[in-house]
Amino acid sequence: MNPLKCDRDTVQAAFATQGITTTPLPHLPQALRIVGNPGPIQKLPGYDSGWWTVQEASAQLVGHLVNPKPGSVVIDICAAPGGKTTHLVELMQGQGTVWACDRTASRLRRLQQNLERLGLTAAVNIWEGDGRELSSDIPLADYILLDAPCSGLGTLHRHADARWRQTPESVQELSVLQTQLLNAATQHLKPNGAIVYSTCTLHPQENEGVIQQFLETHPQWILEPPSSELSAFQSPEGWMKIWPHEQTMDGFFMARLRSQAK
Repeated sequence: MNPLKCDRDTVQAAFATQGITTTPLPHLPQALRIVGNPGPIQKLPGYDSGWWTVQEASAQLVGHLVNPKPGSVVIDICAAPGGKTTHLVELMQGQGTVWACDRTASRLRRLQQNLERLGLTAAVNIWEGDGRELSSDIPLADYILLDAPCSGLGTLHRHADARWRQTPESVQELSVLQTQLLNAATQHLKPNGAIVYSTCTLHPQENEGVIQQFLETHPQWILEPPSSELSAFQSPEGWMKIWPHEQTMDGFFMARLRSQAK
């Protein structure tokens, strides 16, 4: 739900009037899951009014792990098509600025369309370019979200053919890119700021391996555990890993990193 437009009860009631059953999701106060096939998304109640957007449940957890405060500056690297960008603005109650960055113009156009439908354009600046070389025009951030390009292996339960698009070599190339993006993100953060690294894959080389290497080469950084609201998804190491067969969501990995540099 877009809480700047309406609340979950309002949307659930509107869907019910059209015979569409929805269920709330634990740990996700804005979320409803539609039961069955409701037909074209664009024809559902509240779509044109910007009451809600479609976002996978585990992807919604990412915004709550970032947990940006109203008035903050947030950089969303690899932001398009914008599901997490809009969620961050909503969590900030529309107060503050999100810089949505991506290197693909066509995907940024989709992001702009989502912002317009949800009524969130005033809070977002769009920047087209490579996240490894962020512009000096972008101010230092209180929070950075790096939803990194990945193999997508956490979505195999929905896209089984994705397994044929990845090889050990492609995963290695992705882990190099992910590390480069993460290292670059540290240069655009305010002192004591936080970075959330996330992927929709379960491959350790793209997740645990990237974070462990980062912490080894950046001793002034720590892995910060999620809040108590998200503790059900926390691993013993302090990051979050979502397993589709256990939580009925896409497979996801998330880690919150904080700088302790003075």
